Amino acid sequence: MNKFLILNAVSCLLFSVAANADWYEATGQALIKQGDMAQARQMAVDDAVKRAALVAGANINSRQQVINGVLQPEHLGISSNSEIKQLHLMSESQSADMLTVTIRVDIEPEVTQCQGSAYRKPVLLSQIQLQARQDAIYGQLFELGTDATTQLERHLRDYSPTALVSTMQQSVTPEQLVYPDTDRLFSRGNQYMLMATINDLSLGETTSSFWQAEEKQRFFALNVSLYDLFEQAMVYQQEYRTSANWIYNNKSAPLTHSMAFWQLPYGQKIDQLLKAVAEEVQLQLQCKPLLSSIKQVENNQIRLELGKMHGIQAGDELVLFQLQRHPISAGVKRVLQDPVILTVTDLTDNHTWATTNNAKLIQHIQQGDVVSVRKKTSY
Repeated sequence: MNKFLILNAVSCLLFSVAANADWYEATGQALIKQGDMAQARQMAVDDAVKRAALVAGANINSRQQVINGVLQPEHLGISSNSEIKQLHLMSESQSADMLTVTIRVDIEPEVTQCQGSAYRKPVLLSQIQLQARQDAIYGQLFELGTDATTQLERHLRDYSPTALVSTMQQSVTPEQLVYPDTDRLFSRGNQYMLMATINDLSLGETTSSFWQAEEKQRFFALNVSLYDLFEQAMVYQQEYRTSANWIYNNKSAPLTHSMAFWQLPYGQKIDQLLKAVAEEVQLQLQCKPLLSSIKQVENNQIRLELGKMHGIQAGDELVLFQLQRHPISAGVKRVLQDPVILTVTDLTDNHTWATTNNAKLIQHIQQGDVVSVRKKTSY
């Protein structure tokens, strides 16, 4: 394998995961631009390394940055305490302009103190709202909100493994998240809501010469909000901006659900922006605790509204912290009583039964109480 390819892939991430090195296999993809196979191969390997790191539970600090709301090129590096021991390119295939690679990578990262990374936090993804409908006339992009939601959902599954994503059928704005609606959403097993609004699709100045087909710069702006349903507080809010050349004027562009649209320079820029949003969600949530309402307390056992899909496994030793919202300070969780250590005895995709040897330890826990769940090994 080309030495530069390995070194550049190794230098693309900062890791902070569990202590032992492990092999991970992952697939990455990249567009072949102007026949440049070497660049496409490098980008596909970088994509695969990133996916492998996330599956390994990596704390990725290297990512596309947003400065004053404008998407910047990726800044890459590797932590002195973390290392990719080996990287093998297992396979490579080409379909049209898309290059797909499969790699196998041996990760030896630093120990993390992050206590919430073991479990997946439930996130409701609201449909992206198209606010700039007048701008959508150019190219007939009226379905871009719906199709961008689909793209963002895919990227969240690939680049934000700490998020357990459920997509809503309607758009929600931060102004609509009020008590007791937020409480109802939380009691149904949701912990966060991700909302976004497209605020700008406008055309700028002509960028082409007079003998060429007319091209104009086209802008894209997305306002993103991540809301904590339990704390009833905004976790993260940012406007993302990007732009690219656009040639369609008033004519219809490729439909926004089609690969043709997402392979346009404009579609690629929007897609890169949505990836950056997914990576930011990972950073925001990876160290957050997993919260749950107690559904049942019976015969020295507690039933949680959590299960396999949240990353819980039979035999896990859980540390439960009984919580309450702070009556005055928004965003502050009050811890009640001492933590209780439980062992998972039975579970399904959505429910967990756990028990303790000392019945007195759970006498103060009742149905409807809110608990923070952590693995004993990380406590």
